[in-house]
Amino acid sequence: MLKIYEWEWKQFPWQWAVEIKPEYRARLTRELGQKFGLGWIEVSERKRSGGHASVGTFNSHIALPWRGGKCPLGLIIHELAHVYDAKKNHGTGHRASFKTALIKLQVEVRGYRMLPPIFAGIRKDRADARANMDKALARADAKATRLIEAKKAAGAPEAVLARVQARAKKLRTRIKRLQTALKKAERQAARLERRAALSSAPAVV
Repeated sequence: MLKIYEWEWKQFPWQWAVEIKPEYRARLTRELGQKFGLGWIEVSERKRSGGHASVGTFNSHIALPWRGGKCPLGLIIHELAHVYDAKKNHGTGHRASFKTALIKLQVEVRGYRMLPPIFAGIRKDRADARANMDKALARADAKATRLIEAKKAAGAPEAVLARVQARAKKLRTRIKRLQTALKKAERQAARLERRAALSSAPAVV
């Protein structure tokens, strides 16, 4: 076990006693990073225990245990201190500049001054998401009910009779049009026959 952790546990016992739930870890880390002036921080899941921080040219990354792994507030602040030290002091590892950054961040978070607004925001967003989901489910349920009722209505005897009557009406209209066209064609044929008969009759002198 690194001596720095033993020192942290003794100096900041309450931070290491506060367990952060999995659903809060990523957002809490990012928002604390914003408050510490560290910019946007990518947060990912780490299968092993403990955490890990890395700082690149354009972004920073912190890996934390999520599923089944414990993640105290002190661990999050410890990894943020690595990012702070790298950005502000170009430091790496657990050197003196890291310890200075760690003390600064631990003291700023002490007393939950920063935490209540963050947790309140998380809870509000989760409540809004649940409310939106409930509304979406209600709309989907209402739509499904309408479709079911429409399908039932479409299969009712009255609806079937109405569809048959509508098809019969279309057929009758089509038959009338065909009969009219047939009569017209018969009249034209009769006229042509008369003309042909007249043209073939012998001339009378």
